[in-house]
Amino acid sequence: MATTNFRFLTKSAFKIALSCPHKLYYYGRPDEYENANANDEFLESLAEGGFQVGELAKIYCDVPDDCDLKDILGHEESLKRTQELMQRDQVNIAEAAFCFENLFVRVDILRKNGNDIELIEVKAKSWNPDTDKFISSRPKGAVTSGIRPYVYDVAFQKYVVCQVLGKAYQVKAYLMMADKSKRADIDGLNQLFKIEKNQQGRTEAVMATDARQRIAQSHQQVVTPFDVDELCDTIIAGETTEQTTEKNPTCMGMGFVPFVHWAADFYCNGHRCPAPIELAGKCLKCEFHCSPDSDKKDGKRECWLTQVTEDDYNHRPLIATLNGSSLSTNRSKWVSEGKYFMDQLTETELKPYNEKTPDAPGLDDYQRKWLQIGLETKNEGILSRFKEHLNGNIYLDIDGLRQEMTKWKYPLHMIDFETTAVALPYYIGMKPYEQVAFQFSHHTIDQNGHIKHAGQYLNEAVTKFPNFEFVRELYHQLKDDDGTIFRYATHENSILRAIATQLADSNEPDKDELIAFIRSITHNHEEKKGELYDGPRDMVDLLQVVKRYFYQLDEMHGSNSIKQVLPAVLNSSQYLKDKYSQPIYGSEIKSCNIKETEPLAWIKLEADGHVDSPYHQLPSVGELIGMSEEDMDQMEQLSTDERDFEVANGGAALTAYNKLMFCEGESMNNALRRALLRYCELDTMSMVFIWEYFNERTK
Repeated sequence: MATTNFRFLTKSAFKIALSCPHKLYYYGRPDEYENANANDEFLESLAEGGFQVGELAKIYCDVPDDCDLKDILGHEESLKRTQELMQRDQVNIAEAAFCFENLFVRVDILRKNGNDIELIEVKAKSWNPDTDKFISSRPKGAVTSGIRPYVYDVAFQKYVVCQVLGKAYQVKAYLMMADKSKRADIDGLNQLFKIEKNQQGRTEAVMATDARQRIAQSHQQVVTPFDVDELCDTIIAGETTEQTTEKNPTCMGMGFVPFVHWAADFYCNGHRCPAPIELAGKCLKCEFHCSPDSDKKDGKRECWLTQVTEDDYNHRPLIATLNGSSLSTNRSKWVSEGKYFMDQLTETELKPYNEKTPDAPGLDDYQRKWLQIGLETKNEGILSRFKEHLNGNIYLDIDGLRQEMTKWKYPLHMIDFETTAVALPYYIGMKPYEQVAFQFSHHTIDQNGHIKHAGQYLNEAVTKFPNFEFVRELYHQLKDDDGTIFRYATHENSILRAIATQLADSNEPDKDELIAFIRSITHNHEEKKGELYDGPRDMVDLLQVVKRYFYQLDEMHGSNSIKQVLPAVLNSSQYLKDKYSQPIYGSEIKSCNIKETEPLAWIKLEADGHVDSPYHQLPSVGELIGMSEEDMDQMEQLSTDERDFEVANGGAALTAYNKLMFCEGESMNNALRRALLRYCELDTMSMVFIWEYFNERTK
């Protein structure tokens, strides 16, 4: 186990090499190159409960405290302690260290019984053994793409451990994951592990004093080790389909073991990858990039400048920001054909803008893409098709919007949910990653345009499953009229339907009434998800209204997230600037959280007249949960995707809630509560801002 190199190919470096070996050069120089994903795994663990899963796995696998090496950070010391523990005939070790040549791994859990070794990699990823498969049928014999990075991680560890221990030992590999086929049989499993920062500033899960005793009462392990040993052997042998037959084969087509040593050779010696750079669709989202004012280098830019000129890269809009996730496959195809910029796209690559979806009001997805291309590239030929509704960089179809708005019935209701789905269930009877709806905000607008923050809900009971009470309170606030209800994207519809399923399996005395309420304001348009229906008061998706009738280039570019739409609307409306630069929110506009004696002006103008984000005026959730502004931005990117937009700070909100559930100290508890309520209130007020802009322009 001797260590000689200044750097090792670790599990993390191997993962980078699999995604793109050229990234290894940038990854190995964190002080020199920006890495936008540097905190991804940390933030995901914080949000999803990964730290708690790791600690629970140690209990399930019976790792004693003196065999937990998590606090030993140095290579030499961790290797030495591992060697000492491996002298025992039977031992269970956490974070065991092994080094072979210039390869180094820390095994999450290693169980030794004589010459039999169990190598267990622990992940917070969900897995349902009844439906999920390790091997894909398309192409046959390939490791399923969604689980592939995790299994390759285990294969890498097994290869290193087997090289170190030799043939005298039988090493068997497992992937331990949150098992969605299991239900918790004790309450508060998640709360048995409190998230703290240790003296070195590292975040860790600290076990409650009675954790082992309470877990011993459980007969259901919600984190399960799944046998991936044979699959790891097949990977190591280079025989899985994705290594041999795909167009862009995993491991560069050279097979697993040669690839590992090839990558380790140039990485550990500080060299760039010797293979030629070939741009692909994934290069559009390379994490090794930075803003122009950063003092670090931009690895993504360095790769791109091997294929395009600096002037083109700086001034021609890349296809990366073209709106709509449905283009992901096409983007890869376009890049492989050398089409990197929007002005290279023609009707050969993208459906013609005049082939409108029949009977669809406003812009369809393809017209919206052509509108963006026209604005980004200043192509007058394309823009001439949209000129009726264009004013500079703002597109607003007033006639179409006016017709849409005539369908809405007052009072209008703007609602937004905050939910969490963590690996370890909060409550008895719940499965891993089952949704918990912990908060909503509700604004109303009456026939005369009067706005008020009509209500809210936040669960604060650690031991109380909130979903049914959540729906009861929502029903109470919405049942007294038949006004139109608005959501932003599909999240609220999905959550309510999930709660309806939970209610159907429950013994709640009012479950039939609550299910009927849910069905009245939701829909199901997917046959595979059950009975098709449209509720008579089905919520209106404000996101779809925005996509059909409004676009503003400067703030939105390719994004339709409300976090970009909000500043687009505020900066497009003098009416909103004039109204909300006055301190009227909390007094003229009633609020559940802002005192009438301390009203708020939502809009503050920067020196150049640009509207600063209203979110900047709120208490910093980041400070309360120990995250920097950069972490908050990254968390938001992780919690938002094109298929299910969530309003600002979704990831941070669920992290704050997780902390609220087991934080200590009344002052912290109150600060988290206040921050959560204020943020969720602004989420629905953002929807009000959008309505006000539309309403003022269509009068």
